[in-house]
Amino acid sequence: MAIASKRNLYHITQLVTNLPERALETLARDGDEFPDFVAAKLPEILALAPDLAPERLERIGFEVRDLPAIGKFTGIVRFMARRGLFELSIANVEHIYREVIGETNLMAFRERNYTTLRSLTDPALITRVERDLDIYLSDVLLELHDNSEEDAAAITDLLGREGLDEDNLREFLGRQTALLPALEGVPEKLHATVFELRRIEPKWDNCISFMGGSGFAAEILVAYLDQKDVRAVILKHSLRNGPETLPLRQFLVNANALSDDSYREYVRALPNPFNNFPKSLDSSKNTILIEERKITFSKETLESLDANTGLPVLFLAENIEAYLTDPGMFGLDDVFREGLLQADITDDDKRAIIDLIDLNTLTELPKRAALIGPILDRTNVRISGIDAAKARSLILNSRPVETQISLFNKFHSTMAVDEAREVLAALPDPFSEITTGYHTPRLPRSDENRALVQWLETRGIISSWSEGGGWFLGDEIRVNLKRR
Repeated sequence: MAIASKRNLYHITQLVTNLPERALETLARDGDEFPDFVAAKLPEILALAPDLAPERLERIGFEVRDLPAIGKFTGIVRFMARRGLFELSIANVEHIYREVIGETNLMAFRERNYTTLRSLTDPALITRVERDLDIYLSDVLLELHDNSEEDAAAITDLLGREGLDEDNLREFLGRQTALLPALEGVPEKLHATVFELRRIEPKWDNCISFMGGSGFAAEILVAYLDQKDVRAVILKHSLRNGPETLPLRQFLVNANALSDDSYREYVRALPNPFNNFPKSLDSSKNTILIEERKITFSKETLESLDANTGLPVLFLAENIEAYLTDPGMFGLDDVFREGLLQADITDDDKRAIIDLIDLNTLTELPKRAALIGPILDRTNVRISGIDAAKARSLILNSRPVETQISLFNKFHSTMAVDEAREVLAALPDPFSEITTGYHTPRLPRSDENRALVQWLETRGIISSWSEGGGWFLGDEIRVNLKRR
């Protein structure tokens, strides 16, 4: 065999040049050694036989490995390019792009190669590329490190081709900046990859399409929707009501893995409330559903919440008007109502709650009295059923001292003089100093303290009082006590 000879290059060149074409084909079919040698030594062979007819190379059935290396043999280059007889490499593809087709936009070639080749009117390159698309993907597209600007149509076309390595497709897709407008044309097995890499426009319809396909992965959709940039776009569009969006709306309300901030934004976007709380949601998510009023208020939904958490109180507080319309329907006890008094509802609503509480317990439950006292003081509404013992509990358990004095002024009429004296003695200084004797208690000047000493004098508990009278006396109310 000529290849084994020391002068193999010369002998092979002679064979390529002079052997009848049928014999060339036969020799090439007998094994890879002959075509491989010609492919490896083509620049040297052409240097020895510059007038070689390109058709003879075609008979051998090999692909040119390095077109730039034989660039001066333009006839050979053009012939082999038109026949698609060249290996797919960046150097070969670029050489044909520039020297054969005559294109000059190298930025387009390097940044959006597949898009650019698809747009060429000359089919030489794209025809060859499509014959070995897997090699083109691995050896050209992935080796062009700036190739990140493919258009959506080119990306979708590539994703839709059969037989391409999915890892290579994933790497290619992850580099792109363009977003696919929809999943149309993308195989279902790649839907999750498209969402995971965030290479699709944030649209409700795209999420619905993803959920409806065999490639759906809930955790990937959650991670996608949890992204701040995705939320910023998708939430600009309303989520319509209707059967076609129901699976997505149910998915959102059950998406416990979303961050609380994301969950709140998506829940807020829901067009209508749901009839029941989802099962297995974190407390923080249920709190959001309540605060955003996305669960219909009813006795059943209230009772479905864990009574050992603050959720039932919060849920009722957010729906206080509905509760107060028919409080008996819910069967709540005073302990629950105590919780409502600490909730973020208006004082008028709290006052209505107090009317439902058994006030006979005030003397036994100082914490309850401490809650109710300030509310009664702020609302300044008369309340029936308050006797001296209840009034004492309200006054002494309320805070701050200004509230205590205000309540004392409101409820002193329920007490006998001795009972009023007992309350005074239990108040903090200087009010506890209002007893009998020769000392002169001094109170801060205020409307409530002035009202206090007025009725204390009227009821004969103190002798008299005064205020002002000179700089050395200070800004105080002076209380003149009974001597005994």
